[in-house]
Amino acid sequence: MRRHMKRALVPVAALLAALACDGSGASQDGSGGADARDSGSTPGSTSQSIPTSMLSEGGTTVKPPAQEFSLAEIGFDFGSEDAPIAVIEFSDYGCGYCRRFHTETFPTLMEEYVETGEVRWKYVTYVSGMFANGLPAAYAAECAGDQDLFSPMSRLLYERQADWKSLSDPSPVFEELAREVGVDTAEFQACVAEERHKPRIRSGIISGGRLGVRGTPSFLVNGVPLVGAQPIEWWRDAFTAIAASNEEGTGDGGSGI
Repeated sequence: MRRHMKRALVPVAALLAALACDGSGASQDGSGGADARDSGSTPGSTSQSIPTSMLSEGGTTVKPPAQEFSLAEIGFDFGSEDAPIAVIEFSDYGCGYCRRFHTETFPTLMEEYVETGEVRWKYVTYVSGMFANGLPAAYAAECAGDQDLFSPMSRLLYERQADWKSLSDPSPVFEELAREVGVDTAEFQACVAEERHKPRIRSGIISGGRLGVRGTPSFLVNGVPLVGAQPIEWWRDAFTAIAASNEEGTGDGGSGI
């Protein structure tokens, strides 16, 4: 990404201090209180920590796993490969701000930019370790994806986050959502039980760490890191700035995907 391309995003990137779930369980504006509660965190839950087994093949030392996928090999891609703007998103199903983004903003982005060929979008199933049941939700999304039903399953996981995030056993809710979107139930249950997509989810965690993800949702927009559940107006301004930069020949269009 060239310097001019980065400069095109500076006016809007300056707004990215809040509206994200950070590693402390609070919003990144430092206000705590109501923002921390909105993020969906439940301090003290033993299920909030990422299991060591997600990051290594044994022992207590976090290290690269024996089986790891590249960023290009994981996640779910939407839109044209030839789109001049590429966005990579890291989101946690347990994050309240991720829910806000996916219920209030993402559907419009899909309609106005992704489906029109202007933006290519990659969603990476990310587990921050901050939220109870974030990991099993990620398994549910990935397993639905095996049956080409990732999009409707992902949408329901966010829309109905309150139905499952505080349960001691969320699997009945996940199975109900999976049946609603039309999965083969037996195949879905087997996929989840066998943790078939553990390497993909683990690779998402590792990729996010390498790219500096510290809060969710996090994005790379043509290689520029951005954080927060910004409203649709923000994204429109950002994409307009990038398009203008591309037309002037000051951006290289590097996507990072």
